Amino acid sequence: MVHLFEKYRALLFILAGTAALLLFLLFKPSPPQQGTPMAIEAKESAIEAPQPADTVTTDDKIFVDIKGQVERPGLYEMSPHERVDGVVEMAGGFTKDADRNAINLALKVSDEMMVYVPKKGEVETPLPPGSPSGTNGGEGELVNINKATSEEIQTLPGIGPSKAAAFIQYREENGPYRSVEDIKNISGIGEKTFERLKELITVQ
Repeated sequence: MVHLFEKYRALLFILAGTAALLLFLLFKPSPPQQGTPMAIEAKESAIEAPQPADTVTTDDKIFVDIKGQVERPGLYEMSPHERVDGVVEMAGGFTKDADRNAINLALKVSDEMMVYVPKKGEVETPLPPGSPSGTNGGEGELVNINKATSEEIQTLPGIGPSKAAAFIQYREENGPYRSVEDIKNISGIGEKTFERLKELITVQ
């Protein structure tokens, strides 16, 4: 028996040491958990993260085409709250031949609007707002197609009751005429008719 113990003594010491190490590892106290601080730090990071900037839209931009007696005729991007005076300024102002009294500088601009500045003497100067007629109440006065009655529109050459009714129907369905060129959108008003009428009408 003693002989066997002596023979396997080294092996028994190894097994005993291994068992002691396993017991130590099994009952070793766990280190404190670090999960809570990490969660708090993550939460603070989420709070401090910069918010994305609001997307800038271009829905508030319109385009106006200005022609005629201005220094730089062309297409200009504007705000819908601006007026004709603003697009004239953007186009470099009037030329020396411009008839400044022929257009309404206080008119608000709108998308796809065309502003035409005529030469002096190119068109009859319309009556100022507040005049007794403002349409075709006398010889040489322009017909304001935004306010004219059917009878007043019929004073234009080649315009009968049905065409006069079409003038009125267009402005009722589409709003006030923006320029005299808008009459070409009326059915039956071609280029020849427009050329005949353009110097006899106005929009106010």
